[in-house]
Amino acid sequence: MKNICKLTSYNPIICLLLAAFLIYGCGKDETPEVVVVPTEVKVEEKVEVKSVAKLPNLGTDAEDYYNFGIDAIKEGNFTLAVQAWEKAVKINPKLVKVYNYLGRAYYTQGMIDSAIVAYKKAAELDPANPQSYINLGIAYRYDEEYEAAINELNKAIELNPLSALAYDEIGMALIKLEKNDDAIAAFENAIAIDAEFPQPHNNLGVIYLMQGKPKDADNHFKKFEELLKAKDAKQAKIMGGAPH
Repeated sequence: MKNICKLTSYNPIICLLLAAFLIYGCGKDETPEVVVVPTEVKVEEKVEVKSVAKLPNLGTDAEDYYNFGIDAIKEGNFTLAVQAWEKAVKINPKLVKVYNYLGRAYYTQGMIDSAIVAYKKAAELDPANPQSYINLGIAYRYDEEYEAAINELNKAIELNPLSALAYDEIGMALIKLEKNDDAIAAFENAIAIDAEFPQPHNNLGVIYLMQGKPKDADNHFKKFEELLKAKDAKQAKIMGGAPH
């Protein structure tokens, strides 16, 4: 094999040039690449510590804590309201109205198990009030306990056969149980009781859409929008705004 790099003779001048090339390079000033590793500088940010409002000592009257909770809710302070109402029922475990408010506060914060316990207590203390069973039924439905929801809502209907809301809630639970024909009957009952109630029309539209009946679905969706606009206009008028 030939060595193509082998020189047959050594010229002194060439040797000097070759040495200079090896030492100094090809004449360009090349700056060696320097890899800079960034150093992470931790800057301590000032964290604003918000003071958490504490429940004041209002004495031993449960009503005072109940009213304090109402005021706290108006200010959007759910935590303080719950603390006040929990204190109220600790003082007076039979103060039924507090359990309904507690249930609503728990439900709003996604604490469904606690909401169910509170609503159960309300129904136990006030078994003649259909709203307690409606609240409990809604909580059960949200918790995907559909049979339990229907059971409580039927109790509400036994006490108040003209509860459109109870029928509507039963219909929604029946949809989840894939009992669409029974759900349709429940929604139609709700509409027959309250012709201005928008929600059953929306729910019927959903069922008819699933059943491949687009025309029926569209009719109910349009009715839902129509009733919803009328409801909003009515509410605006009550609140002093211009209807639209």
